[in-house]
This record gives sequence, C-alpha cells and structure tokens, in this order.
Amino acid sequence: VTGVGASCGSPTGGAACPAVSVAGNAVTATVATLPAGGSVTFTVTGTATGAAAIANTATVSAPGGVTDPVPGNNSSTANTTVLAPDLALAKSHAGSFTAGSNGTYTLVVSNSGTLASSGTVTVTDTLPAGLSFVSASGTGWTCGAAGQVVTCTSATPVAAGASAAAITLTVGVGSTAIPSVLNLATVSGGGEPGSLAGNNTASDNTIVTAAAANAFAPDGAQTGVPGSVVFYPHTFNAGLAGTVTFTTSAVATPAVPGWAQTIYRDTNCNGTLDGAEGLVPLAGGVLVSPGDAICLIVRDSIPAAAPYNAQDVITVTATFNGTQVLARTDVTTGGAAGGAGLTLAKTVRNVTLGGAAGTTGTARPDDILEYTITYTNTSGGPVGNIVVTDATPAFTLHQSAACGALPASLTGCTVTSQPAVGGTGSVVWTFTGTLASGGSGSVTYQVRVSP
Repeated sequence: VTGVGASCGSPTGGAACPAVSVAGNAVTATVATLPAGGSVTFTVTGTATGAAAIANTATVSAPGGVTDPVPGNNSSTANTTVLAPDLALAKSHAGSFTAGSNGTYTLVVSNSGTLASSGTVTVTDTLPAGLSFVSASGTGWTCGAAGQVVTCTSATPVAAGASAAAITLTVGVGSTAIPSVLNLATVSGGGEPGSLAGNNTASDNTIVTAAAANAFAPDGAQTGVPGSVVFYPHTFNAGLAGTVTFTTSAVATPAVPGWAQTIYRDTNCNGTLDGAEGLVPLAGGVLVSPGDAICLIVRDSIPAAAPYNAQDVITVTATFNGTQVLARTDVTTGGAAGGAGLTLAKTVRNVTLGGAAGTTGTARPDDILEYTITYTNTSGGPVGNIVVTDATPAFTLHQSAACGALPASLTGCTVTSQPAVGGTGSVVWTFTGTLASGGSGSVTYQVRVSP
C-alpha cells in the first residue's frame, strides 16, 4: 500500500478527535478525551500496488497509570483481497521467414489476474534491423507504425482469465535479417499494477533463410569439322514454381549460312540424346516445381562450307515466368576441312563440398569450384597449334589454373593468360607439339563463388 492518509471523525459520547500523524505506512494518534461510552472513528486510505491479500491491524493502548480490565480486545485486523488485472503477452510465428518475402507474427494479450482490464491496453513491438512494417490488425485494435516501432491500442476490456483478439503483424523480410532475428514486444496499461508487469514482454527468435533461386548451367565450347554436329548439355535447376521456356540465338563469324541450332529435352539427364529424345525438338514452356531439374541438349550443325576456325557463338536463354532471364553461352569452332576435329568437354566439381565432377552442380557463396576441360582429337590425323580458351563464369572469382598430364604427342602446355587471384576474365592454355588422332588430355582452373 502506498500513499497512506488518515483522518479522525464522528466522535460520540463527549469524545474529541485528536490530531492524526502519518509516517510512511504508520498511522498514530493520541485521544486525550474519551469518556466512558464515547468513541472516535479513524479512516485510513491508501493505494494497493499488488494483487495480494492485505491484512491491516490497528491497536489501542490505555494511558499511563490506567489499567485496562479487558486488554484482549485492544487490537483488530481487517483482511482485504485486492483484485487487479495481470496482463501477459505471447508472440509466435510459423516456420521460417524467407528474405525478399513477407513474414507474419501473431501477438496475443491475456489476463491472468482477478479483475478485468480497464482503460487503454497498448502493445508495442520494436522491429529489429532486417524487418520492416507492412501491416498490423486485430479485432478491437488500432495499429500503426513510426519507423521500426509498431503500436497497437485497444479500449476493449480483457476479462479475468480471458484473452484479447489476436493481433496479426505482417513484416517485410530483408536480406540483412539472415540468418535470424530476435523480435521483442511488450504490453502495458489496462489498469495493471506495476508489480505485475514481469510477464509483459514476449520474444520470438525467427530463422531467416535466403530466397530460393533458379539456376541454369553450364557454358560450353567444342570444335567440329565442317558438315558435322556438336551437342551441348544444359540443366535448369528450379528454385521456384512456374514455367520456363528455352530459346537460342547465334552469331556466326564469318557469316557463313548453314549454322543451325535445335533444342531437345534430355529426359534422363545423362548428357546424350537417347532413343526418342532426339526425334522431337523441345517447344513451349515447361512447368517446374522447386527442386526440379530440366535437362536439355542444344544441337549445333556446322555448315559444310565453314572455313577453318569459323565460330558460332550461341546464346541459350531460359526465361522463367516471362520475366527472369538466365543465359549461357556455347561456342562452336570449325576444325580443318581435312578432318581435324578437336572436341572439348567441360565438367565442374565443388571442391568445398566434395563429390564427383559433372556437367551440373550446386554451390554456396565462397565455395571453391574446379572446372576441367577435356580436349580430344576425334579426326584421323594430328592437330597442332592448339589453344584452349575459357572465361571465369558470372558471379565467380578466379583462383588458379593448371595444365594436366600431357598426352605423349604434345610437347608442352603453358597457362599463357589468366586473371589475377580474385579477378575475372579469360584463361588461356597454349600447347606445343601435335595431338595425335585419338589423343586426349585436360586442363583445369578453380574459381570461388562470389559472397
């Protein structure tokens, strides 16, 4: 009890009210005039600060030199049960939040006290960095936001033992919220005593993941003789649900007519056209769900009139839901008309995660990827003056390049050009000697996925 006050009044039987002294919660008074049969009444007031029962005891004592024949009735206790609301706040969400999307919190105010709330109940939620206010609502609640501070108020009483209508808080989730955010909210007001505010704060730790993404890979480069065809495998990995379509465009140098590209669906994703896979070109959109892999093969026909070292630069485009465009590049180089056909095959391996090399794969920021380019002479005679060129893929940083073991007919291999570590650009390997018919070797380079 605080703010204690006291007064004397209603004297009877010739009694007289004395001055009353209040010191803290102690009330004292000396009644100088109290005839037999007389009485005085003291009124004590104060403010209860909690919901516990209060026992208030008053005592009276006879003046010095006077003997009270019945001292057993010289004290009296009044017991008072204090009723008060005790507000509590609970905050929750479902699942994990995804960066770039909205997330939803649910806030519920309950009253575990012995009295309904009165006046205005206020819920305050200060959003952490990475979250932004979108909306907040609830039956009986008026909500708004100023910067990161969301405030909801309600004048609807919350009955003892009951809960108020839930507040639905929708937030925007930014990339800086990854990997998690801790969101705190408080409830106040409603006539709740300060001593009962210990359960007025709720926290919710929320896991935030990066947005799912689509991926399309790899680039390709091959050499073929005039009048032949080369094949380029590609894989579209779906991170989102929707429709993807595939197209090609090409620029030939010199502009010799007869280059032609056709896209086929590689249904078993083995990198070759098996059975009926090469009979009907892929046309129209393909419905995908998260986790789907759509494999395809681009067939490039080399015209019979293509001169030595003629090139066809093919852009293979995957268009997702009509808006997102992912593109890869295939480069076909014409070999010597006499039959010198140098073919290239490219694989990738995630060094950080381990595993085998393949034409497709997955990677995380800062993972090390190793690309292996295998060259093979499929012609009937030797091939000389071999130069292999590749470029660091988009969103990667160069780390190193190396020549593999040389086949017996080649006399040397040198990395004649490469970007600085952490840079981007072309990697060039130059060979000396000749590559015999059927001969094969490989070169490698490593990149780091950009953070």
